[in-house]
This record gives sequence, structure tokens and C-alpha cells, in this order.
Amino acid sequence: MQPEPGTLEARLGGIGRALFIPTHLGRGLSAAEIGALPTRSGSALNPTYWVLSPNTLTDVDWLIFLESTSYPRGAPSLSNWKG
Repeated sequence: MQPEPGTLEARLGGIGRALFIPTHLGRGLSAAEIGALPTRSGSALNPTYWVLSPNTLTDVDWLIFLESTSYPRGAPSLSNWKG
């Protein structure tokens, strides 16, 4: 399922397949522009999917974006992973 147009995922996916982006907690970015980003609705196929929102840019120092990954069916849920 493709992300809705204008969402952070759609914009990043148009740049590259894998990105390592320093966000610096959103410093230097326009608060109005960040706040205007629509949030993706999520993924019906992957209940462990974590939606990127405008706060994603202001809540973290770095963002790693992978346009797609594979996840084997029946694998342990990622939502319980403690890293």
C-alpha cells in the first residue's frame, strides 16, 4: 500500500530507497511547514507499522527511512521488541 500524497513517507520515498537523515529535533525547520504535513493512515497489512507524523521530525535527532522491507509472515511481533 502506497503512502498518501504529501505524507512524510511519500516525500521521503521520492528521494531515495534508504535515507539516514539528521533531523536535529526539527531545529531550522519551519514549524508551520512541519505542522502542515499530513499523517499517513497506517498499514492494514502490518499491525506493527509505526506511522511517521510531523512530530517525528521534532522528537528525534536522526531518522532512518527505508522505502520498503520484507517481513516474514509468522515472525514474532515487532511491537514487543525492546532493542
